[in-house]
Amino acid sequence: MNKIVAMAAKDIHILFRDKLGFFFTIFFPLMMAIFFGAMFAGLSRGPASIPIALVDADRTAGSARFVGRLEAAGGLAIERIPGDQALEQVRRGQTAVLVTLRPGFGAALDNPFVATPEVEMSVDPTQFAAAGMVRGVLLEAAGAELQAFMSDPSRMSVTNEQNRRLIEEFSPPSEARDDLLNVLDQIPRIPVLIDEAGLGSVTTGATGGFGPPLEIEQTQVQAQRRGPTNSYATSFAQAMLWTLIGGSVSFSMSIAIERSRGTLMRLLVAPITARQLLAAKGLACLGATLFTSSALITLGITVFGVTPTSYPLLALALLCGSICFCGIMMVLSVIGRTEQAAAGVGWGIALPFTMLGGGMVPLFLMPEWMQTLGNISPMKWTLIAYEGAIWRGFTLSEMLLPCAVLVAIGVLAFSIGATRLRWDTG
Repeated sequence: MNKIVAMAAKDIHILFRDKLGFFFTIFFPLMMAIFFGAMFAGLSRGPASIPIALVDADRTAGSARFVGRLEAAGGLAIERIPGDQALEQVRRGQTAVLVTLRPGFGAALDNPFVATPEVEMSVDPTQFAAAGMVRGVLLEAAGAELQAFMSDPSRMSVTNEQNRRLIEEFSPPSEARDDLLNVLDQIPRIPVLIDEAGLGSVTTGATGGFGPPLEIEQTQVQAQRRGPTNSYATSFAQAMLWTLIGGSVSFSMSIAIERSRGTLMRLLVAPITARQLLAAKGLACLGATLFTSSALITLGITVFGVTPTSYPLLALALLCGSICFCGIMMVLSVIGRTEQAAAGVGWGIALPFTMLGGGMVPLFLMPEWMQTLGNISPMKWTLIAYEGAIWRGFTLSEMLLPCAVLVAIGVLAFSIGATRLRWDTG
């Protein structure tokens, strides 16, 4: 028994000696708990406001009143912009949903006996969860508006007079017309009769038998395609990101293994320079990640029907993404001197940055400060570049920003890692 305890104590001592390994064994889980706690701290109050663009094509008092209800309801960050500009923002991923109040919306809102108000929702294909939440807010506001109408005898009387004039003008005299007019005369008394019957609390929040208070037509917004729209277009961008993450972590571990085993020192004895060795490591990582991500999107194109909007821009995005993660690989190899530390550092850094960049958790679920913080994540810029070339239909000028950020991160990270790289474990 003493021998077993002694060997166990030896292993624990080794764990304590590897400071990074010990950190990711003990303290990293605590950091993840704090990270997720901060991320979902506001869920009890609802997620951060969902950015939507709103176009009021009706421009009536009724539509303005409905927009006021939406703004008062909370949960939506509403921006009033022209329709074409709003569609462009949704296409580029800057806005989750475009809500358009169609002509006639206000008239239908003020006269639910004749028509149902119609709304068009134009949705970013990657934001269906956000679209569902927006749909709920729209229906809630429309239901509240209908309830307010049914509870206001004066508004119902005005609507009733309008409907009477329409019936008298377009319907010839008949017994059916007289019965219909008699029914209309009783409609303004419905709220009073409900209260007198003691059913006010039972009908609170109901739509009064009118059916859905709002007609919502939902469409996807994406660039013009030569092939059919495909749900795999979004999932393959995520998969390509994970190939870059896996490749960079694997190569950082290989450098740590070669350093701990003395392979790097033996290579320096050979007739090659340190720069040549670093260039070879970078070229290997760049080539491997570029090949695997290219092979993955090729599979998506040939088998799953993914049709990029621009093949040249897709090639540019693939190259810039690989350059970025090649630099990240070099930094990770510097931080972790042993295989265990390199693996812990690699995945320990990759996972939080992937979540910050929207690769695992939808951005709209995060607090606003965390969404802003996500701009430092190279994973976010990689996804923007991939999606821009695959389905968002970016132009060259639109692609320059994410690609420039990726290249800058890659060059800076590789330079820092190369200058701080140790050739032995000392």
